[in-house]
Amino acid sequence: MKLKSRFFKPFLFLAVALSGCATIDNRGHVVEPKQLETIQVGETTKEQVAKVLGTPSSVSTFGNRTWFYMSETTQRRAFFSPVVLKSNITRIDFDDQGKVVALDSLSEKDRQVVSHIKRSTPTAGHTFGVIEQIFGNVGRFNGKDPDNDRPGR
Repeated sequence: MKLKSRFFKPFLFLAVALSGCATIDNRGHVVEPKQLETIQVGETTKEQVAKVLGTPSSVSTFGNRTWFYMSETTQRRAFFSPVVLKSNITRIDFDDQGKVVALDSLSEKDRQVVSHIKRSTPTAGHTFGVIEQIFGNVGRFNGKDPDNDRPGR
C-alpha cells in the first residue's frame, strides 16, 4: 500500500497542475445567430450590416463586394500546441447597389487541407561552393577607400 501512495501523490499533483494551465482564447469577430437573423437577402444594405455586425474582419480584394467575419476559439494546455475548438467564417456578398445578395456561414467542418508544392524554381547563374565563398573576394580590393576617391573631396 505504501508503494501506491508514493507514486499516486506526485501523479495526482502533476495532473492537477497541468489541468490548471488550460487557457481558452477567442479571436476574431464572433457573429451570433440572432445578428444573422436581422440580415435579409435583397433588402439589407452594407451600412445596415456594418451597424449590426461591425467592421468586417476582411474584405474581398476585387470590387469590395464580399465581406468576411472570421472567428476562432482555441484551447492551449500547458506547453502543448493549441487545439482549435470552434471556428466560423461568415461571408456576406453584396450587389452593385450595396444590398445583400448571399449570406453563408462556414465552420471547421468545411475546412480543406491545402498541400504545399515542394518544388523550387531554378534560377540562372552560378552557385558558389564553400571554398569560393570564403576565398572569392581575395585580390578584388586594392586597399583604396572608394569614398575618398570621389570628385569634390
